[in-house]
Amino acid sequence: MLILGALALTACGASSTKARTLSGERYSFEAPSGWKVTRTAESIQAVHGDAAVSVTVFRLTRAFRPELWPRVVPELDGVAAKLADQLRGTVGPGATVVVAGRRARRYEIVFRRDAGEFVEQITFVLDGRREYQLLCRYRAGASDQPEADPACAALGSSFRLR
Repeated sequence: MLILGALALTACGASSTKARTLSGERYSFEAPSGWKVTRTAESIQAVHGDAAVSVTVFRLTRAFRPELWPRVVPELDGVAAKLADQLRGTVGPGATVVVAGRRARRYEIVFRRDAGEFVEQITFVLDGRREYQLLCRYRAGASDQPEADPACAALGSSFRLR
């Protein structure tokens, strides 16, 4: 069975329409240019207020192969449910999407923090011995973050593996 790395809590949002490319080892993605960027050995995160986009990389115990997808989906569903529990939120049904030319699994988790409601979108991209977690967080219904959805969409559409 495929064993996934621990989850990192980070995530998606808005503010600037210009984008800049952020690059990590073997991957890149676009984030709004005015956002504050922080890097660790495993992740890159861009933040603006309550909104954030990030990519975190975990090493898998066993290599993922596309033919394992039917066995991996229920495991990813369980990981998303555990994350929602940790956030004391609710997770919607997962969806299989295409990111960087491969099948990926995307979830939306709604949770409350500091008297506000947030949405965290997490997408799992598996490539060999690596798991890439694309996260996007924004305040639900925030009128001051009209580009939150485009920033989330840009994260998934601009993510590239090298």
